[in-house]
Amino acid sequence: MNRLIAIGDIHGCAHALDTVLDAIQPTSDDTIVILGDFIDAGRDTNSVIDRCLQLQHECELVTIRGNHEEMMLNALNDTGLKHQWDELGGYYTLNSYGFLSDIDGIPEPHIDFIQQTLDHYESETHIFTHACYRPELPMVDQPEHVLRWEMLEPPYPQPHFSGKTVLVGHTEQKSCEVLDFGHLICLDTYCREFGWLSAMDVLSGTLWQANRWGALRNGNESVENQRVAVSYLKNSAISS
Repeated sequence: MNRLIAIGDIHGCAHALDTVLDAIQPTSDDTIVILGDFIDAGRDTNSVIDRCLQLQHECELVTIRGNHEEMMLNALNDTGLKHQWDELGGYYTLNSYGFLSDIDGIPEPHIDFIQQTLDHYESETHIFTHACYRPELPMVDQPEHVLRWEMLEPPYPQPHFSGKTVLVGHTEQKSCEVLDFGHLICLDTYCREFGWLSAMDVLSGTLWQANRWGALRNGNESVENQRVAVSYLKNSAISS
């Protein structure tokens, strides 16, 4: 059966991505849509993009441009914007290519991969974009800043006039749970901190989640358990 799977903000969390994909077991019949912000913040952007390049040969892969990919591409073309990108997570991306690496240390295939990202993607039943949308506008007419930067805040967007369900990331769900309004689903479940990388088969509703250390979530595992474990590890390191 063909599956249509959306993956939320990865933010350089390669272990989470590997675990989720191992659980999904993509096939050539599947379409996987990465909702943007697969770079920055986490420490393994290099490995994330390598895995995505491999994934292109395993399924139909669609990658959406997030605000972090936009910042990186702007920094490539304007060195004056590089400092801003560094402060918002670009530093970790550059270091994933080598300690104190600079922007010219990013391999050309990785830059090409990011340049080929899309503003949005539509199937017969769903719309995929990074941040938000205007419900009255066709996707080709949506403002770029809305698609990549606008947060989900009350009053939340009404259903898109097309009747399609919209999948987004970008707005971090500090509860670490999927935000589901029925007509609008947000899959940014805070993987870069104590949450999960979420992947959803939008046709069946099947959900896969893993944390940034690569542990697959089961029904009993809570975010609070993760926080306690990390606090213990930090305190142990300080006292040793």
